Amino acid sequence: MFIRLLASLILLACQSVLADGAFPQTLRPAEAQYRVVVNGIPVGLKATIRLEAVQDHYQLRFLIDNKLFRHEEISQFQWRNCYALPMHYQHASSGFGIERQGDIRFDWQQHLAIGSEGNYSLPEAVTDALGIAMMARCKMARGDESFSYPVAEAEGLTTYQYQTLGTRELETPAGNWHVAGLERDYPEGGRRSRFWAARELDYFMVRMDHQENPFIRGRIEMTDFRYLDSPSPERQEGITSARR
Repeated sequence: MFIRLLASLILLACQSVLADGAFPQTLRPAEAQYRVVVNGIPVGLKATIRLEAVQDHYQLRFLIDNKLFRHEEISQFQWRNCYALPMHYQHASSGFGIERQGDIRFDWQQHLAIGSEGNYSLPEAVTDALGIAMMARCKMARGDESFSYPVAEAEGLTTYQYQTLGTRELETPAGNWHVAGLERDYPEGGRRSRFWAARELDYFMVRMDHQENPFIRGRIEMTDFRYLDSPSPERQEGITSARR
């Protein structure tokens, strides 16, 4: 059960950020650190989300790495008017008896996804499992209360659906934040994921809560955040420091 929950947390951790008002035409490079908590108990796993500008595109990386387990996802995409045009997506997991990896390359001249599980045709608009996080920020900035979007995975196309949850104050190990919420809808009963994004950080995710079933619950919560577009990146803290 723990492994299934951890896998769900990993898959979902990058899939939530939202905003209100005008959204920037360019994405600001940043890095956030998180801790993993299962059923209210920290389990000693740390996660990193890093967004970088690389020549003519962006790279978004999600990593969990310790002595027992490693999971990494990387998305390379171009940012075009609130659309994350995917170029390459890859993932790899090892540990706890898990050995998985895969990737998708996007050939937009032929509208073809070339993946480790096979090739398939692409519609005019599609993104990958990490690019949807950037698009969610912008779509909510436009005032959408709900939205859905096709996402390319190694096995084929699927659709992610979201509903907004309003605003609140939220405490994390990195401080207190003014946050807005987003919930992902699932066809399976009993599963639920809720994400919280800080206004002070251009609506970067500060916490994600996931319920796999009535007995197993987990969360990822921010412990540190830095912008990377200055010679000496400075740590960003919440309204009131609450580090522990």
